[in-house]
Amino acid sequence: MALNNRVKNDNFYYRETAEMTSSGSWYVDLVKKKTYWDHECRRILEYPEDYIPSLRYASQYIPEEFYDISYNLFYNCTMRGKSFSTEIKMLTANNRSFWVRAIGKPVYNDYNDMVGIRGVFQDIDDIKIKELDLKNTAEIISSQNKRLFNFAHIVSHNLRSHTSNLSLIMQLMDETNDEDEKKDLIASIKDVSESLNETIQHLNEVVTIQTRTDHNKIEVSFQDSLDRVLKSIISLIVKNDVTIHADFQKVKVINYIPAYLDSIFLNLITNAIKYGQKNRAVIIAIRTYTKDNRIFLEISDNGMGIDLKKHGHKLFEMYKTFHQNKDAVGIGLFITKNQIESLNGEIFVESGIQQGTTFTIKL
Repeated sequence: MALNNRVKNDNFYYRETAEMTSSGSWYVDLVKKKTYWDHECRRILEYPEDYIPSLRYASQYIPEEFYDISYNLFYNCTMRGKSFSTEIKMLTANNRSFWVRAIGKPVYNDYNDMVGIRGVFQDIDDIKIKELDLKNTAEIISSQNKRLFNFAHIVSHNLRSHTSNLSLIMQLMDETNDEDEKKDLIASIKDVSESLNETIQHLNEVVTIQTRTDHNKIEVSFQDSLDRVLKSIISLIVKNDVTIHADFQKVKVINYIPAYLDSIFLNLITNAIKYGQKNRAVIIAIRTYTKDNRIFLEISDNGMGIDLKKHGHKLFEMYKTFHQNKDAVGIGLFITKNQIESLNGEIFVESGIQQGTTFTIKL
């Protein structure tokens, strides 16, 4: 009787511990080719008590993007006796994905033959999401610090260069009595003034981006935003024989700052046109989709492409250009990246020389 009470108490404390730590236990019997889950395992994965698990249904328990990882871990465990401890995502019966810490190790009999795999997994979704958010925040802070460094560099270098040129021109004007030379110097003042004004406008744009907040967001139609941009550059599109294919069926609207979405379209489309390949009509493909509860915008072209090994690290820096194009200023991608990141988004690029470019924006 005392033994039964002890077993009941042990089971009670085991289930309490498993529930409090959100930990489920499982066992794969390699001899009988059966899989066993405990009560907590079924509860976490949202399966009924009478559900019978099986390795044949493994794809139902793991999201597609983690299937290869989990397969390799399990394969190495069964074939090489290699234990594992990792963090991956799992899927519940209701198709809800969540993060778990998964641990598994081989089980041997008295003859040192592997007879099974025993393991546990713990629901760490809340912790992992906070960890990823913290990592994302750190990356945003790092990016902001880099933008501040760029800003300081422009202020100290570019503005000082303009003011030095103006001072030198004024000094030369004081030293000459030749009227023709003075006219040339006055023309130079105009050029420096225009360049200075352009630099100040760029700096003002960067400052404006940093002061915009979420309360500026409204529901914006991707198609409406694209139409506004195309209308504003219609002559450029006609002149360069541009074809644009847009597919917004998967995601038609988004809560965003309208001017920022317009700017993203404008900068990436005009870049695609500007860096199109000679003797080839420009084709631009645009689409939206969702992944992991985030909205993505993808813009691809068939242009000259970018050597990312050579230029990838400075692609989004201010005043950086990568092709011999007289119209290139090197501000568009910098502004676009700033706008996207100011709203907690990210921008990625895939490209190759003469292979076109694809920009993917996590909005």
